[in-house]
Amino acid sequence: MSMEVEEDEVVSPRADLIAAVLWVAFGLAVSIGSWRMDRLEKLSINPYEVPGLVPFFLGCAITVLGVVLFIRAWAQGGWQSPTALAKVQDTPLLRHMALVFGWSLFYALVLVGTGLPFMLGTFLFITVFIGVLDRQRQIEMGRSATAQWVRAAIYGGCWSVLVALSFEYIFLVRLP
Repeated sequence: MSMEVEEDEVVSPRADLIAAVLWVAFGLAVSIGSWRMDRLEKLSINPYEVPGLVPFFLGCAITVLGVVLFIRAWAQGGWQSPTALAKVQDTPLLRHMALVFGWSLFYALVLVGTGLPFMLGTFLFITVFIGVLDRQRQIEMGRSATAQWVRAAIYGGCWSVLVALSFEYIFLVRLP
């Protein structure tokens, strides 16, 4: 997999209109979810340090940008143009994107919050993510599969500990 920048095709206003609706829905979901988080009033937390404050503002920003995209697409006639059909030109890229999306959903829906400790679920997610998605680059670098998976496990272990401790001791979020 290379990182060369290729000339992008023009995106249809209809595709932008559809994407805008999805971004607005996602931004609203993030904002509402973060607004409903525990504010830790009983711990006398500074109102500017409550958990959920940053995600709330990020959700608001995503919502505003989604609305801007919607207005732009509407002004370009996105509501009139024919349905945007995706052109399947780069099958490995689409397969890669589907794998990232599927594995991320699996992490959010299965590995976190279903009884498995957060640190272990995060370790598995990061290790498999790196091990599978970085395989081609590691082969090009001449690393064996064993060396690649050991490296992925080291990264997974370090990052899962760092993320879990950050959430618990810096952001004061109780983890499952």
